[in-house]
Amino acid sequence: MSTTAISIGNEASAWAYIEDALNGKYDNEVVELEFDNWPAFHINIKGDRYNSTMTTSLMRSLVELQGHLNRVYAEVVYGKSAKSLTAEERAALEIVFTVKEGSSDVDADLSGFFAELGKSAMEKMTGTQVVTVVLGAAALWGAASTYSGYIEGQQKSQEEKNRHEITMQLLKQQPKLMEIQNEQVSTYTNILKSVPDATQVTLDQTVMSQAQLEVITRQERQATELKRIDDLYLISSLKIKQDSYKIDVLRVSDGKVIPTELFKGHLSINEMDRIMKAFTAEESINLNIVGRVRGDIITSANIVGINNKANGNAVASGANPNSDKET
Repeated sequence: MSTTAISIGNEASAWAYIEDALNGKYDNEVVELEFDNWPAFHINIKGDRYNSTMTTSLMRSLVELQGHLNRVYAEVVYGKSAKSLTAEERAALEIVFTVKEGSSDVDADLSGFFAELGKSAMEKMTGTQVVTVVLGAAALWGAASTYSGYIEGQQKSQEEKNRHEITMQLLKQQPKLMEIQNEQVSTYTNILKSVPDATQVTLDQTVMSQAQLEVITRQERQATELKRIDDLYLISSLKIKQDSYKIDVLRVSDGKVIPTELFKGHLSINEMDRIMKAFTAEESINLNIVGRVRGDIITSANIVGINNKANGNAVASGANPNSDKET
């Protein structure tokens, strides 16, 4: 089995290698990943309190960023929580934040972390898995910070549309990246929440005004409401629990990952067979879903029907009649 060394220095090359891996290029190879000053974390904060200074809330959110990376490593390498990491591993994975003198710029080079992750992963994974999981997690890091929904008038380029298609294929092939991506977004949102008085924040390459920051933080204070989010979905993972099924779905229209729950007995055997067929054949399926929504954030969701049917009966529009079961 041959060994292939892959050096990545930017997001564009990462996605190109990921696309090759999704097409099976590295199936019979050992892959060594080398990261050249990429990916990186960067935040610039403007405001009265942010001139060569950091607030305690901002410092706490940056510490949580390290905690998130530790959990990514533990999930990929061990499939466990970050508590399973040894002291030596924690030391090797520790990132260093650099605060530029006379400014509110905070930077961290994450290439060392992902190099360690790739080194550990190659002992347990095929070449294709190393590229899709490790390089996929690194590439999604940047994608998690764009907050494009808050940037008015932003138009998606053809390159971004193509990347969206690759991302959907990636998440279908490696469902564990769904949870990693969701936690990345949550971690970055907490960083933005920690600077509520900032007049402008640049997070990686995304510039957010004070008004856009207020939208993000305001959603965290909004009460949740039940809302139907029926659409075409791809089923990425399905786990059987005692009283329900935990099903991760990917919305075809925008690639949004939504963890859902389906209570046993709610659908007929025939309807469950259709869900299993869609899952195994990797085909999209029209699902009726009720979500608990706070602004644009879906906090939890239940599958209540397929093609407007549940146990052969029509699914009513509006909220789930069994909403008391929702978490």
